[in-house]
Amino acid sequence: MVAPAKSSLRIESRSRTATTQRAHLAPAAIQGLEVLALPVTELSAYVQALVERNPLLDFDSDGFTVALDDVLQDDSERDDWAPSDGDFRPRLRMRQQEGGFDMGRVRDECCQTETLACHLRTQLDGAAASDVPRPLIHAIIDCLNDDGYFDGSLPALCAEVGCDGEAGERALAFVQGLTPRGVGARTLQECLLLQLDDGMPGAAVARLMIKESLEDLADNRTTRLMRTYHVNLDELAQIRGLIAGLDPRPGSSFSQRKDTVYVVPDLVVERRGTSFAVRVAGELAERLVRHDEYEAWVQASGDADARAWLDEKRTEADTALANVAQRKRTLFRFGMYLLEAQYGFFRHGQAAMRPLTMQQVADGLGLHVSTVSRIVADKHILTPWGTYPLKHFFSTALPATGAGGGSALSSLAIKERIKELVAGEDARRPLSDATITEMLNAEGVEIKRRTVAKYREALGISRQSQRRR
Repeated sequence: MVAPAKSSLRIESRSRTATTQRAHLAPAAIQGLEVLALPVTELSAYVQALVERNPLLDFDSDGFTVALDDVLQDDSERDDWAPSDGDFRPRLRMRQQEGGFDMGRVRDECCQTETLACHLRTQLDGAAASDVPRPLIHAIIDCLNDDGYFDGSLPALCAEVGCDGEAGERALAFVQGLTPRGVGARTLQECLLLQLDDGMPGAAVARLMIKESLEDLADNRTTRLMRTYHVNLDELAQIRGLIAGLDPRPGSSFSQRKDTVYVVPDLVVERRGTSFAVRVAGELAERLVRHDEYEAWVQASGDADARAWLDEKRTEADTALANVAQRKRTLFRFGMYLLEAQYGFFRHGQAAMRPLTMQQVADGLGLHVSTVSRIVADKHILTPWGTYPLKHFFSTALPATGAGGGSALSSLAIKERIKELVAGEDARRPLSDATITEMLNAEGVEIKRRTVAKYREALGISRQSQRRR
């Protein structure tokens, strides 16, 4: 008889301790980083909210002066409520000292611009009387979109006004006869046709092309167009230029789209003679000051709760002032570093852009790369060449051979060079991606054809066959 095997279970318990270090930011430091990340537009709202909730903070009015305009006015220009010279109050105008706002200019630029509907109705006032009901014309004008196209239902408008379909067509034709040319169209073809005059050279063939071959025109199918309409290459180029000169969005110049974003720069680099100057924008934040009038009042009252409240508000005010000042210093340091790192861009433009990474900026300024990311996020800079996002100045590097000077080149500079090559090409024999690659390689840029194609598409440049004229 064989005895069964015995099995044993051994359980061991071990404890391990490990020490790890984690960085914890103080609340004041977190607030400072949050303020640093704010673009100038949000900074103004942040400062305004601080002033509203903290009575120790206010805006210094020394930056503004009150000027009296036309103190000696004619009696006819005085207000009706002024019974005597002693009661007369001259008009006041706010001006800021040198280097700041021109309040009159701000007021003028913020005035509402003329809309397309207002422009069309102004023409109705001087138009000759017609057999078209004015309510129907106004209803059609109200149905024009921002581009000037009629996107309403003509039968529905006629039923609403109480007119027949023929009256609706006459009313729409009347609106289409107003300026700007092409307004009131229902399709792109109709919009372009409304702008063509029979007296234009090649207008008859252009009219046929718009009606029948608009896609061929867009895709630049030169051979098919020449064969279909019996025109040579020069005649086709003339017709193409005529059509390209028409406006596909005739109402866009009157509209301010809801998705329009107005950029306010956080940094300004100005050319001063042969040098440049860096300035941090944000005038409202610069005028933030702390008042100490409450100190004496609280001390005289002897109220402990009031003293605790004052200490809390003083700490908040001091922290806010320190954060705003630190933001300005950090942005100024970044602006000076960027001016030095991209000096070629500020002097010569996009083609002189150098490769730059956030890690390089962090190492140069002694900051963490996450802090540089906060500096760059959602902020813009005004340069002699226009306004750019700060992220625009960071790009990858492409190697260069000896012919290109041996130093790495920015991808932005390569894109600018591709744009220059395409702009100078022969329209009848446009450059292919392979040809552009060979030309860049000859200039010392180590780049592949697929990279050239990617950059060309990013620039919005069409293919070789679509650029042929």
